[in-house]
Amino acid sequence: MSSGTDEELDMLSPSFNPIKALYSKNVQVPSTTAKPLDNISKFELAPTGEVIIKPERPRRHNEYNIESIQRDLSAVAGTSQVSLVQRIIKQRRTVLARMSEIGKSRGPLSRIATFCYAKQRVKVYIRSAVTVRGHCEGYIIAFDKHWNLVMDDVDEVWTRKNKYKSLAIGDARSLDDPVEKPYAVIKRIKGHQVCRRHVPRFFVRGEQIVLVAKCLV
Repeated sequence: MSSGTDEELDMLSPSFNPIKALYSKNVQVPSTTAKPLDNISKFELAPTGEVIIKPERPRRHNEYNIESIQRDLSAVAGTSQVSLVQRIIKQRRTVLARMSEIGKSRGPLSRIATFCYAKQRVKVYIRSAVTVRGHCEGYIIAFDKHWNLVMDDVDEVWTRKNKYKSLAIGDARSLDDPVEKPYAVIKRIKGHQVCRRHVPRFFVRGEQIVLVAKCLV
């Protein structure tokens, strides 16, 4: 065998010919410890010219589930083989699992977790486009990293502008509205009124929250 043919069959040579290597019986494998049908991305060339196998990255326990699937390859390239494919499935973490992880950490969200697990009544201040709209008092039963809150037994207090329709005769404020409102007006300020309502369950978006504080009473 000529020296040119040896270089074409040498996997470490720049003249390596993979087509000839597939049909030749004189191919020498650089690494005898390589596993058959392994991933080529696990191999790397050392500065000494030796091909070594990269060590696997350590993974946490119970992070992945490996599921074996049988795949029929009879329709591929005219073969009649059945390959066993291992598919890695990552376990999905629910909102409750993430809440328990946040409760063990440090930071502002850990305080929210304390309010939630201790069942402490809190006051959540909510903003409008330009100012603080009002606040909600209740119990936090669920939250996430975006500060979205699900609250129970909520008393909401907010400020809104006076909205009266003008009448041809008389004052609109002197007329009783026949439609029962889902809220009650507890205070009137110049041009505004403070409203209050009770909601059994309430969802607050995190982008609307200004402050979360513990109720003193």
